[in-house]
Amino acid sequence: MLTLGVDPGTARLGFGLVAGDRAPRHVEHGCLTTRAGTPLGQRLARLRDGLQPLFERHAVTAVAVERLGYARRLTSAVDVSHAIAVVHLLAADHAVPVEEYAPREIKLAVAGYGAADKAGVQAMVQRMLDLEALPRPDHAADALAAALCHVNSYETRALERKVGVR
Repeated sequence: MLTLGVDPGTARLGFGLVAGDRAPRHVEHGCLTTRAGTPLGQRLARLRDGLQPLFERHAVTAVAVERLGYARRLTSAVDVSHAIAVVHLLAADHAVPVEEYAPREIKLAVAGYGAADKAGVQAMVQRMLDLEALPRPDHAADALAAALCHVNSYETRALERKVGVR
């Protein structure tokens, strides 16, 4: 299994690739940025063009996206939802399923505490993936955390689908 985790945003979109299931390993991570004031369509195109090569270089089998949580402003929430839509479209173009996870769910899966702070999440991602340094920027660490959340809950979700839970 090769999972692409995404921390969505139109200003900064974190991504992280994790391979394996029982013993996940780090493949790649980073952050795509766009300039404030740039028209939304151009920002979304930049995100698409930045993520597309990941699908082309790697045999991504799943995408895990951090679901839109609390937003201070409605415009921020709308912009983040546009970024999430770009991820869904790219995944659909490559026939890759997408799962969305609440921020608390990701923190709980990675740090063992649903209200963990960014530093705690970064430290646990570093530890779980045996990285030499903290994954940076924090958006990339959050994306890796989303991928790890997906990997850690994959078998549970498969069982739920089999017995018809949800």
